[in-house]
Amino acid sequence: MPFDLDWSSIDDVLLDMDGTLLDLHYDTTFWMHHVHEIVGRLTHESPDVIQKRFTDELKTHEGTLTWYCTDYWAEFFGIDLMAAKRELAHLIRFRPHAEPFLQALKKSRLRTLIATNAHRDVVTLKLEVLPLDQMVDGIVSSHDFGVAKEHPDFWRHLFEQHAIDPGRALFIDDSPKVLDAAEQAGVREIIEIRHPNLAMPPRSHWKKGIEDFDALLPSLEAIGT
Repeated sequence: MPFDLDWSSIDDVLLDMDGTLLDLHYDTTFWMHHVHEIVGRLTHESPDVIQKRFTDELKTHEGTLTWYCTDYWAEFFGIDLMAAKRELAHLIRFRPHAEPFLQALKKSRLRTLIATNAHRDVVTLKLEVLPLDQMVDGIVSSHDFGVAKEHPDFWRHLFEQHAIDPGRALFIDDSPKVLDAAEQAGVREIIEIRHPNLAMPPRSHWKKGIEDFDALLPSLEAIGT
């Protein structure tokens, strides 16, 4: 179903990476299954025990940069985390219609930036698989600013560093807490991706959203005609 969006009111398109442009199945499989199997082979603990320890630790860092810090979790688990992530690199893929959406943005007058909480080493890994950096005008990691996207300082730094008028910006993400933060920062148009993990059913947590980018493609392509 088409999403009603006035593209003439937008100058900057800000896009999350994991669960928005890319299928979240890769990240979910790694963090909920693969890493626990690797640690279990080293410690001889059951995956359930390891997963509980991980989940308990996650809760203490929710909404902070530590939650997304691969260096922290490498030390926590005592493994080469990036080597482990590369073992599943074959699961890294675009979500439906994300690639043509980026191509249509590239042809438009709009500036496109990826704004992600992913650590720079994770961004590098995904760029080894998909040419995201060639399809957008820039990639911003919250680790560049020292605060996660859930924090108002992320948005202040982002707007200042890239000369973004939030009143003429569109932001698309799959995290309700991040969407809330963008709204509080004054971003004009905010859209939730409601099918971030293609291995799971769609869900709806925020007031405005789409399942896939095909809802935006017709109106976006029309502005270039």
